[in-house]
Amino acid sequence: TGDLEKFTKVFGTLPIVTQSVDIPGASMFVPDNTEGMRAAVRHLIEVHGYKRIAFICGVEGQIDAEQRFQAYKDELKAHDLRFDEDMVTAGDYTPESGRAAIRTLLDERKLRFQAVVAANDRMAFGALDALQERGVRVPDDVAVTGFDDLREAQTTGVPLTTVRQSFYTAGKHALETLLKRINGETVPPVTITPT
Repeated sequence: TGDLEKFTKVFGTLPIVTQSVDIPGASMFVPDNTEGMRAAVRHLIEVHGYKRIAFICGVEGQIDAEQRFQAYKDELKAHDLRFDEDMVTAGDYTPESGRAAIRTLLDERKLRFQAVVAANDRMAFGALDALQERGVRVPDDVAVTGFDDLREAQTTGVPLTTVRQSFYTAGKHALETLLKRINGETVPPVTITPT
């Protein structure tokens, strides 16, 4: 946060708009992480009947990551499924952290699970690679889901269920909000964008 404070001081009183970064005085856009992630987990539980669902977290302390992890826990609770801390691994939004999560879950903890929910698509790609390297068939043996709906999600060779957020729409709304702020109009401090 020290670096962020230094960065924002450079801009003085200029209007600032951010994507999931809480800066005092800035207008922040946040995807509907809660409903998006809950819908993904709900799909795994209600449509596929999965009860053993692992989770790969995003960057600790980051708004999107925290909201997505909480949504995972809330959806398990809503279906009377026990939250198991061992089924959760740290991640940093990179494919390598998705691969590391699978190493942790399968090789170190020796866990059995029916699905892996990643806090973003890039970690899902890494998890997918690591599962396939171990001969685990996706989605037959283990389902994998992500968040963001990156273009690469369509080219993995395996269907990736993912939560879609429109970066284009978010960027368009952010620019419109910035222009309103520049023109002295009042805008909400936080805007939730649909997923």
